[in-house]
Amino acid sequence: MSENESSGGGGGFGWGLFVGGVLGLVAGAYLASGPGRDQVDQLRTQTIELTGPDSIMRARARAAAGKARTAVSDPEHPLRRAVQEGVTAARRRRAELDAERDDVPPADPVTPPVEG
Repeated sequence: MSENESSGGGGGFGWGLFVGGVLGLVAGAYLASGPGRDQVDQLRTQTIELTGPDSIMRARARAAAGKARTAVSDPEHPLRRAVQEGVTAARRRRAELDAERDDVPPADPVTPPVEG
């Protein structure tokens, strides 16, 4: 018998899960102020406005993607150099770990002691 079972503290997780679920259900019911259908329609309208073909958000996203693409493709840009240094460091560390793994002999399997 473990220490938690003998002291009666084994059910804390279950009760915490139950109480958290009930509180989450109550909070969700309280925060859902409008009818669900109206909220879905409102979200759909906002999504269409934000992602439409002539949306300001879409234009800003395309501009940011263009800047990022330019920064990564320019060999003299600091971002490109930082990415390359990170890739080089990751490859070097991977080679070190592979070499360490190859140098370590496999461990003997652990067998439980025989009682008798």
